[in-house]
Amino acid sequence: MSKVRGRLSQYINRSRWRATSMAVTRDRGPRAKLGPARFGALSVVAAVLLTACGTSGASAGTSTGAAASPVNVSFWESHNGGPVGDAMTSLVNAFDASHKSDHVTIVVTKASKKLLAATAAGNPPVLAEISHYDGQFVKGNALVSWNSLIHGSSELSQSNFVPAVWSNGEVNGQHYRLETDSKVSIVDYNKALFAQAGIASPPTTLTEMAADAAKLKALGVIPIGWKDSSAHILPAFMSNGGTMLKGGNGVGTSVNFDSAAGQTTFTYFHDLAAAGELQFHHGTTLREDLAAGKMAMIDGTSAGYQKTLIGVGGKFPVGAFVEPAGTTGHAANLVQGLGFVLPKGHTHAQDEAALTFVKWWFEPAQQVRFAELTGYPPETRAGIAAMPASFLASHPGQAATIQAVESPYTVPRPVSDSYKEVQAALDTAFFNAVTGKTSVAAALQSLQSQGNSYMSGASAI
Repeated sequence: MSKVRGRLSQYINRSRWRATSMAVTRDRGPRAKLGPARFGALSVVAAVLLTACGTSGASAGTSTGAAASPVNVSFWESHNGGPVGDAMTSLVNAFDASHKSDHVTIVVTKASKKLLAATAAGNPPVLAEISHYDGQFVKGNALVSWNSLIHGSSELSQSNFVPAVWSNGEVNGQHYRLETDSKVSIVDYNKALFAQAGIASPPTTLTEMAADAAKLKALGVIPIGWKDSSAHILPAFMSNGGTMLKGGNGVGTSVNFDSAAGQTTFTYFHDLAAAGELQFHHGTTLREDLAAGKMAMIDGTSAGYQKTLIGVGGKFPVGAFVEPAGTTGHAANLVQGLGFVLPKGHTHAQDEAALTFVKWWFEPAQQVRFAELTGYPPETRAGIAAMPASFLASHPGQAATIQAVESPYTVPRPVSDSYKEVQAALDTAFFNAVTGKTSVAAALQSLQSQGNSYMSGASAI
């Protein structure tokens, strides 16, 4: 009879594991669950056999020493391969190997686009990574606030997080999103071309960058490549004294682009483009041109630095610097990126398992590992302090991102739904002004009008 109990216990445990693990898939299909009739029948059989053996189900579990099935956490994240995707997989595997009571399963999908529908359908993942536009999820009552779970955690605390990162994902004092992929803008450059042009050190001001561009143009290369998107426009705008809203960055209901800072910033880039010293491209194209020796420096993000190193493949040394200071005398930056959210609709045990993983993620060892593999800066002070000095010395992009994210002049990207449309209008206005399709003055006036319309509730959709 003891053999029957053992085999039965194994069968029940395997069936329970299937019931749990089938709820998490990698093929993006709906969750498959063990049917209630089948599991009910199994339970009846179990009860009959265990009664015949003279032992209750509870005591049988104790006597056989059967381990409880791990709590399975389905985790939606959008990186399919590349340095970030590979790093995410590596760390999740490490967690699963060291935490036997919890198991995280990655599902590669666009959670930012699919999570609301999945929640409405009653089929959300236990954990997800979404972008900085989380207002729609909060309005849709789709997320659990981390505040209700993280009290007393040394890892998940304001004192441990970098200030701009801690503020990102906070809505009305509640943390619905804990940022994991902190992007800040930096500039990568070909150190060999800089040396050839007689540039001893990277520029620290926008004025110096323009002077360096003229020297590099004389070599027959494109001096500067830039991304014409808001995350790569706003740092220069803020370093020239601009604020995203009239009440400050993230404060108020009126945009603040038609200003002296807007005029200075748009004109600066317009003049570079008119002189043939700047080109707009997508990040992939910029990295390819830098790697081919066609371009001397490219604007990008912390994650882009690692991709630049891979693209260059050691053909020349790659340097990096934070985006230069403007008329204020200091550099400014914007932090954005994906972050962990906890969708509603799960058991307390699942929420606690997700919390265990998230707390582990923000421990210094994991913060350092993720940073080294991806180029992102650690999100925590403890993680930054644990970065090896030798790694920072050999990876200037990593050092630049840490410098940028720790700066008191780095602010979180706005998360309101309205500002999402403002940023799209900013992209268009900036491109038109810099490329000469419209005058700087006309572009700023149009942007101011459109931005205020969006902030008041109008939509371009």
